[in-house]
Amino acid sequence: MYSISIQNFFFNNSKVEYIVKQVFSILIRFEGQDETFLSKYRYSQLRTLDDQLGKTKVDKPKFPKRSLFVKTNQNLSRVQDRQIKLNKYFEQLCMISSTMGCCIIQEFIRDAKRNIFVTEIARN
Repeated sequence: MYSISIQNFFFNNSKVEYIVKQVFSILIRFEGQDETFLSKYRYSQLRTLDDQLGKTKVDKPKFPKRSLFVKTNQNLSRVQDRQIKLNKYFEQLCMISSTMGCCIIQEFIRDAKRNIFVTEIARN
């Protein structure tokens, strides 16, 4: 089982970086363990992932839209709203097993593991 969620966000100069939490449940010697790691992504990087998925014609939920006339990064409530929408997007995405198995998602997972800034393994 695999889950992706937006854990939090922070402001880095004038940019917003979202903390993406990924949890991978594995079975080791008949005991479940969760490998959890956190990575940082900007909205544009997550949108690129969605764009790449769209080119493959896999099933996917609708990605949260950009604000064309208002700077989201300069408005805390807009950033919080985007976090909620991104969470919903990844929650729905993770429920589509055929999409989660595609090479673009697998590369996203490998990339996230290369860019970890917090990791942990927990026994269930």
